[in-house]
Amino acid sequence: MGVSQTPEQAEQAYTFLPNNPFVPPKGGICLINNLPLELLSYIFAFGSTDDGIENEEDTHDHHDHQTTDIFAESESSNVSLPFTFVVSHVCRRWRNIALLTPSFWTTIVVTLKARPPYERVSTLLKRSKSLPIDIFVTSQFHRLVVSPSPADFQFLLAILIPHIHRWRTMEISAPTEQLMRKILSVVSDPSVPAASQLTTLELHNIQKTRLYTGLPVSRHLTLFGGSAPLLTRIVLWGVHVDWDQPWIASASNLTDLVLACHLEAARPSLAQFFAILRNAPALEKLYLRQSGPARDRLVWPMVPPSPPVDFDAPIQLARLTDFHLELGPQTCTTWFRKFTFPTLKNLVLWLDYNNYTELVEEFTRPAPSLSASQASCSLLNGLESLKIVRLRCRKECIKTLYGELQNLRSLNLSLSYLVPLFLDILSTPCTLPGRGNIWLPRLVRLYLSGTPKQHGRPLRELVSKRRELGAPLSSLFVTTACAVDDRDVEWFKENVKRFEVFKGSDADDSGWNEDVDED
Repeated sequence: MGVSQTPEQAEQAYTFLPNNPFVPPKGGICLINNLPLELLSYIFAFGSTDDGIENEEDTHDHHDHQTTDIFAESESSNVSLPFTFVVSHVCRRWRNIALLTPSFWTTIVVTLKARPPYERVSTLLKRSKSLPIDIFVTSQFHRLVVSPSPADFQFLLAILIPHIHRWRTMEISAPTEQLMRKILSVVSDPSVPAASQLTTLELHNIQKTRLYTGLPVSRHLTLFGGSAPLLTRIVLWGVHVDWDQPWIASASNLTDLVLACHLEAARPSLAQFFAILRNAPALEKLYLRQSGPARDRLVWPMVPPSPPVDFDAPIQLARLTDFHLELGPQTCTTWFRKFTFPTLKNLVLWLDYNNYTELVEEFTRPAPSLSASQASCSLLNGLESLKIVRLRCRKECIKTLYGELQNLRSLNLSLSYLVPLFLDILSTPCTLPGRGNIWLPRLVRLYLSGTPKQHGRPLRELVSKRRELGAPLSSLFVTTACAVDDRDVEWFKENVKRFEVFKGSDADDSGWNEDVDED
């Protein structure tokens, strides 16, 4: 409980501490109300940038006339109200400022448990006026979803489509193939204008996260009239499109491309795949999971593409820094040799059980340089972080692979699928000429997952040996499957700057390549 003051004590506080911010002003004055409306509006807008989509999801079905119930619910549960909602219900002045600040209302989240008439969506579209809007139609992966009927979904799209010229982000996770087809059909209607402000397009068919037989290629559908000139991020997860459409085939501003879970028959041809990459000179991140060019079209096509494509010309992805490669039967070696990645920093390899010796050889060969003045080196030479979930190759190739990783700072290994040499070699002297006395000399961070047979003693020896050879580890992370006891934990904490036992899976690679610049 606070200590109450008598009027005399309060007067003394004002006299002796006239500028103390913890002493309330006289007469019940609220100093924040002296701020100019423009400044207060800016503060509100700044605060709203920290709101996550999850917060919006928690309250998306509520409307302004339900304020009391919402606040009561938040006090008795873990519901975190969006900042925009809170400040617009503090007082009349704050509410008026919030309602007159269009940037406050540009994020529109619709969970698929919502039903017509979608009053909140209409309200946000009105309050955001003419500003670009970010739309998230989410199925909430962590909750049981009752899919809306096609009629309900059509109702929602009818509200959103007239504002397509304002779309900045459109992220849709559809729980059924039928709803995804409806989305593709609606945005391909001839009456739909170009998505002139769209920068992010994410379409997820989450009914299946692996390859499946649904969603045939919609060759007759052209999204946004073929035009979305500002696209910087495209995610197509289990969604099949016509790969010749200009919005993806000529996305010159594209920085992030995610292609996942596509049937062989629905994947782009080699010519289409090459065209997408060649026309994306700003590409920084490429994620391929069970996608990429179709295997049956990796050879020279029977019918020459139009316009003609030079299949022998190298593809220089001059800005690519992140590459996630997760493919089935050997689909990548044929086209991979065409690529040049001079700026690649982070690589994830998650291949099938075939032998990928040829691919490793492609990784380690000198790649064409961007200019005559630059020396040729392999794409691995500049890597700073590498994650290997599954990679089968000859043992000699492992040494060749590691020999190229002279600048690697972070290594993530899933030993459930890898031969022991991938880890054991780290504590042995390097046997390749001109590569120093130890493998991966700049390695400071090591992640180990899927290690049910790995024990603390071999890991202790690895840490000690690298320290003796002058290349100590700074951080070591192991999964709970790794059998380390309390004495091991104590030893690791004394001998590396950071040691953690974490719960994780091979599918979760978030954060593994962050903050690798450790001393």
